[in-house]
Amino acid sequence: MSNDEILKTISADITAGRTEGVSAKLLSVAESTEDPYEILKCMSILKLVPNDGTESKIATRLVDIADGSNRLEIAKALYNLDCPYFSLKIIQDLDETDETHRLECHCLYDMEEYESALDEYKEIKDPCINDRILLTSIFSSLGEHKKAVEESESLLNEYPNDYDVRISYIQALVMGGKNKEAMKYARSGLKDKSADSNAVAAYALRIQGNIKAAGGYASRAVQLNNEHIGGMETLGICLALKEEYDKARIVAGAINEISPGDKAAINILSYCEGH
Repeated sequence: MSNDEILKTISADITAGRTEGVSAKLLSVAESTEDPYEILKCMSILKLVPNDGTESKIATRLVDIADGSNRLEIAKALYNLDCPYFSLKIIQDLDETDETHRLECHCLYDMEEYESALDEYKEIKDPCINDRILLTSIFSSLGEHKKAVEESESLLNEYPNDYDVRISYIQALVMGGKNKEAMKYARSGLKDKSADSNAVAAYALRIQGNIKAAGGYASRAVQLNNEHIGGMETLGICLALKEEYDKARIVAGAINEISPGDKAAINILSYCEGH
């Protein structure tokens, strides 16, 4: 049986609820191949079961076999699989470019090394919209809430209809203690009855602890656009917070079908970990 066939069998077992021995099987596959993309498949499947330390072993193997032609791609994949430490180990050996500085900045932020992330951000010569969104998060995490709101407001003025910018603005307001202002902004957008606006309202409600209402708006967003990743992410997290873990995992799986390797799926699964 080929590794691809073995991985399909493992995935089918997980879907059927048969998870015993899965980690060992995935580690065996990862150790039997020199193909980094097969190993990444192992790590992706491993996210569906409780972490017993196998993830670090497989990630270490990926770092060891990554060569010059695929190192950046593997580093990006490891970051998307919520393994910033291992991604960073690869990045630090690569040539310094905006792309590598950008990825290193994200990794440092996820590792809660906010001062270092800010220093790395300053090395990006041509910041893109997503870089600037990350900058607002860095400011918020450093307690620089005024700077976070100012940067997010600047982005919002430039890109008023961008979903991620709108989410960043909500996040900056809430982390700065401006909950009422955040909800006022979120509700004002509902006038257009779009999937984006419903997903923005869902996010705002969810991070303020109103899980029931957040789930309702997220469901509405997905009804309006059944491929809306933001709406699906909030819906999945709300399901997990209500201890409906199987349903949450189904949503994560649906996200992965639409956008393979999307961090939204990993975010949902993190809420299901241990259950």
